[in-house]
Order: sequence, then C-alpha cells, then structure tokens
Amino acid sequence: VFFACIAGIFLSVFLILFAVDRCKNYHLSTQDMKQLRDQDQKCALGALGEDSVYQFFMGKSFVGWVFALAIIAFQVAMLFEFVKAAEVDLSNDNVDLQYTWRCPRDRVDCDNTADLNWRGWTVFAVLMGTHLLKDVVNGIKLIFLSSKQRHPHHDRLRLFVGGLLLSTVALFTGFVSAIYNKAIATSNTELIINSVVILFITDTDEQLYRVLMAINSEWVTTMSPDKNDEKPDENNSVVCVDELKSENSKLQNEVNGLTAQVDDMETETKKLRQEMKEMKQMMKQMMKAKGAKSASRSPSRRLLGASVEEERLPVRVVGGTAGTSYNYNTMDPNAPEEKEELYSYDTLC
Repeated sequence: VFFACIAGIFLSVFLILFAVDRCKNYHLSTQDMKQLRDQDQKCALGALGEDSVYQFFMGKSFVGWVFALAIIAFQVAMLFEFVKAAEVDLSNDNVDLQYTWRCPRDRVDCDNTADLNWRGWTVFAVLMGTHLLKDVVNGIKLIFLSSKQRHPHHDRLRLFVGGLLLSTVALFTGFVSAIYNKAIATSNTELIINSVVILFITDTDEQLYRVLMAINSEWVTTMSPDKNDEKPDENNSVVCVDELKSENSKLQNEVNGLTAQVDDMETETKKLRQEMKEMKQMMKQMMKAKGAKSASRSPSRRLLGASVEEERLPVRVVGGTAGTSYNYNTMDPNAPEEKEELYSYDTLC
C-alpha cells in the first residue's frame, strides 16, 4: 500500500507537469535545445549521485541497470526486516516489541518505564531530515525533468524511473525508522542508535560503487552515462551535419578572403622591390656623373690659382713716394711686405 501510494502521487505529479510543459510554446533553436538537454543530463547525474550506482539509471548499459535495481531490491528487503520486527504481535516471539508498562500487584495504576521524550524525537527528526530529505528533493527534480518535451521518450523514462525509485527508498527509510523506534526504543540513546543503523542501509549504493571501482574502474566507466557509447539520434545528427556544413562554408569564405589579401600583399611587395632596384640604379648613375664632373674641374682650379698669384705681385705705383712699396694683396701701404723681391722703378719713369 505504501509503495502504491507513493507511485500514484509521483505519477500524478508527472502528468500535471507534462501537461503544463506541453501547453507552453518554446521557440528555441536546435543548438539551444541541445544545450538544455546537456544541462539536464548533468543535473540528473548530480541528483542521482556521481559516486553511486544509481547513476546507472541514466545509461543504456544493461549490466548497469541490473546493479542499480539489485541494490534497490537489497535496500528494500533490509528495511522490510525492520518492519516485521516492529509488528505488534503478542503471539510471535520473534518480534522486537518492547513492553514499557509495568503493573505491580500491590497497585492499581501501571507505570511507564520508558525514558523516551521529546528531545530524542527531535534528534530523530533532524537525523532523518538531513540524510533523507536530499534524496526526496533530487527525486522530485528528476521527475520534473522527465516531464520536459525536449527529451526523447527513452530519456524521460530513465529520469522518471530514477526519480521515483530514489524518492521512494528515501521515504520508505524514514517510515521504517519511525515505526521501528516507536516499537522498541525505550530511551533517547536507543532511538538515536536505531536511527543511525537504519540510515546506514541507505549508503549501500555508494559502498557498492566504491567496490566496483576498486575491482575494475574502466568497466564501471563504460556503464556510466557519460562514458556509455550511445547511438546518436538521426534528427540530431542531420542537424549537426547541416550546422557543420554552414560553418565549413563560412570558414572557406574567410580563407578565400585571406588568400586574396595575401596575393595583393605579394603584388605590392614585388612592385616595391622593383622600385628599390630602379632607385639603386639611379643612385649609381648619379654617383658616377658626380665623380666625372669633379675630376674635370680640378685642373682648371689649379691654373686659376697660379694666374691669381702672378697678378698679386707687388709693384711701386707711379707718382708715389720714393721708397714706398704697396702690398697689392691687401691694398694697404702699412701692411708688411712679403718676402718676395720688390722691383723699384724711378719716379721719372
């Protein structure tokens, strides 16, 4: 009855969410839809637990599903043992029911010898909430993701089954712990001890995952959803091919543009090299012409210097004072005479 009620509630929630999601109009591209599916995949993997065999529910490995279902069955079977031990059956000596009421013969009223009080139940509620509420919330998240139309049917089935089993085991663990402690716990310490023992059963999925990783880690990764070799969807593959073609055409156009720019740069480089060669030739010709011109001018300059020196010989001026000589280099009578011999002329001449 408990499992039927839980399954009915979650199925109703799934149908409501699916109807609401179907009424919405999504205008998203194929790339955006793919990104959302990838995000949902990561979210679902984190909800199931990356270090738990529950993650095999997201994969297509048959062996992985066997391990995940086997650990679920083991946990439920272990919890059922506590349910049987908590039954109120006075004719069965195998039950763990504790009788806390004592009725002395010399008294009319009976006394309750149990030391259990509200403090023990408060600790019990905190333990159950911190350990089990996380799995319940993650299971609801998976059911919410399973209602999205962007996922294929097989992915939605995996999400729904994983969320339903995860939440059911967590709720059943809390229910079993409550009725068992109600039946046998006579003190606060017994209540806490019993709760911890029952909670340890919920960790068997993680312990089994560690055992499998220790045996063969590569084999475990092949069963994981992120390492499982899945066949791609045909529609998605066609869309991916079209996108790759468009990207390829864009890259080809960019390459053609770059090639044209490189050709133009090579042409400009050739022109610059030709202009440099012409400038070098012009410079050589100018240097040759300048050298020939300077060589032709040097003899005339020497001859011109000799004639000037001859013209600069000092002579005595007619009508001048006797014995006065002029230096024609400076045209100053007081200037010192040069060492050359001066020619004296008679004033009468």
